[in-house]
Amino acid sequence: MKISNILLCIFAAGFFSSFVFAQPVNKENVKYLDNSFYKVFLNSSEIERDSLLSEFQNKIVQGRAYVESVDKFERYHRRFRITAIDKESNYLNIRLYLYTDNEEYFTLLKRGDQFDYKGQFVIHTPLSSRKDAYIFDIILEELALIIY
Repeated sequence: MKISNILLCIFAAGFFSSFVFAQPVNKENVKYLDNSFYKVFLNSSEIERDSLLSEFQNKIVQGRAYVESVDKFERYHRRFRITAIDKESNYLNIRLYLYTDNEEYFTLLKRGDQFDYKGQFVIHTPLSSRKDAYIFDIILEELALIIY
């Protein structure tokens, strides 16, 4: 009887702890490229900046930008590249290369259009030794743009 009670308690503890420590299945872990991120980024050293951006690699990011150009440029198995300037990075020069197969973006977007984006952060490329200018390569999710 004692053994069965002990086994029952162990089973129940394991069962309930799985609910406490489990991540929600459908909850997306999105990283935001917004003012609060860029404040932390600006207040960190040049070496820390690379570490902060490395944490974004292969994660879903979301932000806001202005279109600089849209062209046919195949990379990451996508046919189009949207070149944009990050709107939230006030004191940094952040250029975004957003890759997509959606031809509608190629025809809809024009220079100066403001939009929200969401996609997978692939890589960052520093453009200066001061680490205050970067290119971010991002693969857009389907229907991930909201144009203003």
